[in-house]
Amino acid sequence: MAATGSFFHNSAHAVNIAATNAYAAARSHNMTNLGGGTMGGTGLTAPKRRYMLRTLYIKLDDLAGLSATPTLTVRLTRDANGNDTIVGDTTASISLGVTTATEGAVTIAIDFAYGHNDVSGVTIDNLYLFWKLDQGTANVRRIELTTEE
Repeated sequence: MAATGSFFHNSAHAVNIAATNAYAAARSHNMTNLGGGTMGGTGLTAPKRRYMLRTLYIKLDDLAGLSATPTLTVRLTRDANGNDTIVGDTTASISLGVTTATEGAVTIAIDFAYGHNDVSGVTIDNLYLFWKLDQGTANVRRIELTTEE
């Protein structure tokens, strides 16, 4: 009997990339293990390449020069230059650490059905995450993207 129901997968990435108040291709991250023959490290192979992007978690540290109500804006694209946007600019408040105000995180609900083939039917295995602060600087230390199939 075939398995039925929903399956959640977490694509976690430990990184150390700066965040400023502008997007830049050099300050982005390739969420590679969403594709490349498997989805989210699950061992599920092509052509099963349709799933829901559910939540995005980003851990920040070394926060400095932030506004009184700091925010992080993110976008997901299918290209490394940030031009083929699939999830447009989404802004979330940074939840600062309770005991350490130089650390924080954002969690964003996405809820987007994603089948990653371009118009010619060629599979695009990568999603690129871009980010920018409203003000100040920080380092992005961890990125987690939860998907559902």
